[in-house]
Amino acid sequence: MVGELEVPSSMIGPQDREHTTPINFLGLYTVLVVYGLAYAYFYSDQLTPLVHDSLTAFDFSKTRVYTAIAFLTPLAILPIGTRLRSPGQFIAAALTVFLFVPIPIVFAAMVGEPQFWSVYSQLWLGYLAFCTLSALSVKVSLPTVSERKFNAGVLVFCVVIGMAMLYVAATNRFSIVSLADAHAERGSATVAGLQGYLVTGYVTSYGGLIVAVALMYRKYWVLPLALLGFVICYGTLEVRSSILMPAWIAYFYLAQKWFFRNSVTKLVLTLVAPFFVGMLAIDIIGTSERTSLAYLAFSLTNYRLYSVPAIGFNAYFIFFATHPFTHWSHINIIGSFVSNPYGQPLGAVMEDAYRQGSYNASFLETDALAAAGVAALPFISLVFGLILLAINSCMRGLNVALLAVIMAGSAIALIDTGIGPGLLSNGLAILSVLMLFVPRTAAWNLRHLA
Repeated sequence: MVGELEVPSSMIGPQDREHTTPINFLGLYTVLVVYGLAYAYFYSDQLTPLVHDSLTAFDFSKTRVYTAIAFLTPLAILPIGTRLRSPGQFIAAALTVFLFVPIPIVFAAMVGEPQFWSVYSQLWLGYLAFCTLSALSVKVSLPTVSERKFNAGVLVFCVVIGMAMLYVAATNRFSIVSLADAHAERGSATVAGLQGYLVTGYVTSYGGLIVAVALMYRKYWVLPLALLGFVICYGTLEVRSSILMPAWIAYFYLAQKWFFRNSVTKLVLTLVAPFFVGMLAIDIIGTSERTSLAYLAFSLTNYRLYSVPAIGFNAYFIFFATHPFTHWSHINIIGSFVSNPYGQPLGAVMEDAYRQGSYNASFLETDALAAAGVAALPFISLVFGLILLAINSCMRGLNVALLAVIMAGSAIALIDTGIGPGLLSNGLAILSVLMLFVPRTAAWNLRHLA
């Protein structure tokens, strides 16, 4: 589609001009259709019998609807392309698996069929705009920095981040608890202000960058230090992702090295693999063992990672159908000029409304539904797509293996983070600026990471 067919040469770099065939797109389309049908089966047969609440329901009278969207949704996603070359494709692929495909399936039972198709059409247009722009970049003039100067700059940056993390650990409450107790203990965390930005950014961006530096320069002794940083994040902020992120980065790195390489289709398969493992394990255990610990473990794994972010769409849609919009006042800069009708973060608003935890949600919910309703879905998707275009332009020409490592955190973080926090709190904006200065002719950028 647009990301893979001819684009004006002034808009793309040499590495972007790769030939793909209709078979490549057919393969991606088939994978997405199969995932959509499998997700509908999981949702109807495994999840809704386990989770009984007003936001999680399957309507068996709408079988044709579920089937139709399984075949229609991938059409809006195909412009992501089939050859990996940009960070935006990593983000779009992750959002496709965790949000774009599941959202219409979990939303179908919430409203009547005419209203569903009205909302779905807005979602579809948003997906199309987002995925199209996720594969494009502008051929900007990159700063000319020698490899020696860049190496020195990266070293200084990593040392500063490391020292700052040690300062956070020394000046804040530090406690290692089990993953099960992490959410309850988070209320005792003392990290705030700039330290909060540092810790959150480390989990999703800076930690991955340090791992990438260790791999680029083959300084493997740096890896334990990077891991220590994640431990500090977990001990001070008590966020589960802090301790799980190293495994996620390793999964991305190994999958890129040995499996998906530069294939978007195989990247999607990498992202859906844990879902299918969990779903098949539940089927093997059998319906007669629905109360077993193993069944609950597999169900909740698929529920927490592959379902909660999508079900958040239901929460925001229902709530803001009868409550005032924020008109983007939840964004700090706009909030200086526009009054926030709630006076607290949207996650806290959702927790007060549903008593099911804070529904920290993606840009589709926070920056569209909450801000201006369903009509804002294509607009916000276009805005975020243009931001991805800018990020792609900053990182154009980088090694795909390098992109896999540094984008692993941001790709997963954006499933329940709005545009502003994704760029600032999660460090994606700073990471993009840093990548502007990477010398594209460096030896480590021209080879696969070790």
